[in-house]
Amino acid sequence: MTSRRRPRRSSAREDRARRPSGRPAILLAVAVALVLVASACSRAPRPSVVLITIDTLRPDRLGCYGYDRKTSPHIDALARQSTLFERAYTSLPRTTQSIGSIMTGRHPRSHGARGLFSSLPAVNRTLAEILSEAGYETAAVVSNTFLRPGQGFEQGFDRYDNPERRWDADSAEEVTAAASAWLDSRSGGGSFFLWVHYLDPHWRYEPPPPLDSTFDPDFAGPFTVYSDLDAGRLTKGQVIFEDVVPARQAEHLKALYDGEIARTDAAVGVLLKRLERVPESLLLVLTADHGESLGEHAYRFAHGEFLYESGLRIPLLMRFPGRLPEGARVPALAMNIDIAPTILTLVGVPGMQGVEGRPLLIPASAGSARFAPAPGRSLVVAESDFQLIHPENPRYRIPGPAGRWTAASDGRYKLILIPRPGGEDVEIYDLQEDPGETRDLASSVALSPVRARLLREVKKFADYGTGPLLPPGEESLSDEDRARLRSLGYVN
Repeated sequence: MTSRRRPRRSSAREDRARRPSGRPAILLAVAVALVLVASACSRAPRPSVVLITIDTLRPDRLGCYGYDRKTSPHIDALARQSTLFERAYTSLPRTTQSIGSIMTGRHPRSHGARGLFSSLPAVNRTLAEILSEAGYETAAVVSNTFLRPGQGFEQGFDRYDNPERRWDADSAEEVTAAASAWLDSRSGGGSFFLWVHYLDPHWRYEPPPPLDSTFDPDFAGPFTVYSDLDAGRLTKGQVIFEDVVPARQAEHLKALYDGEIARTDAAVGVLLKRLERVPESLLLVLTADHGESLGEHAYRFAHGEFLYESGLRIPLLMRFPGRLPEGARVPALAMNIDIAPTILTLVGVPGMQGVEGRPLLIPASAGSARFAPAPGRSLVVAESDFQLIHPENPRYRIPGPAGRWTAASDGRYKLILIPRPGGEDVEIYDLQEDPGETRDLASSVALSPVRARLLREVKKFADYGTGPLLPPGEESLSDEDRARLRSLGYVN
């Protein structure tokens, strides 16, 4: 066994001889400090981020996605300054699960908010938390009962503004005013992250005058749907599934939905005007949590239970002056789980590795400050909700998680798997030739390889086990909660 000789300790005299005198040491420290300060001053602050999410907004009801009614002049103007994703999809067409995916970059089965009543578990690392840890000031101004404080969506926010008065009512103007007030209250510079969520396009569609007649000026009534629901002569499930609304009133409901979009667009326009005064470099992202069925597949004025394009497609715009091309349109497949990883990539903040989402934009070249579209997804997947399923629904045959629908699409073909007792139904659509999904091709022999391939993908993604104890459902609702959910169309 060998031993190491302990080095000789220097004497105090030798130490003093090697130690620089006080004045040079002070000058050296000052010089180092000045270099560090100069370096910090020369380093540009990270860009600020504004994320706008609009509840229940179909992209095909916006001018920038081809709609002929003038529902969205301010969003259309934003689109001309932005990179627009033409085929973006939600992971699940309901607010709780979709917002969870937007904030975490994960599918609902990964982030844990599986049903409408679920909370977002604290184990998730959210976009707001990552940006906060990177030094961002964070605030959320939102409007939805399922995003109320205590549900987990406030993770990472310094300020979380979602008062009860906004949970079940039209509030676009108030949301914009609160977001603008927060911007006005900021005392200094520095990077910030602001999330703004508008609820107005959600059922019920009740835009104020003149927007209640703007898109259907010839309608003279009668309009009895809401009074029939309030009086109990109709249930929302009947409205959705049983074709009980007279055709002319149904058309007027679609015009009222457009009016709600126009109301929200106007509020977004005011917010965009306020953002023009932000001195920092600013990344702005606008999207939706899900769409809305307006009668397609005999599914009327609802979302969450079916997986057709009307509920799954979402708008997605990203404006980043000097970094992203203006007016560009990206045809590649994208998902809401890609939004947070893309934001972090664009502002240069790491921290969202190991999630299912991935950046939609990457540096145009090595060392470049500009970004270009990344290779698109080869597949998008989605599942339906399993809570508060209307009893009138004839196509939700198994209660609870085992009855969920699941879908997979390669962009051309789409397969939907619908569980039923003792088996399953499969639907296949050619989205290129039949974007409205009017012809089910599941029995086509020529598409057998497509069916087999997409069915494998669906079953790889699907998770029908009940797993741990599921969050509470309708049976645990208070009278106040039930009234609020009835106004939103979730219960009869």
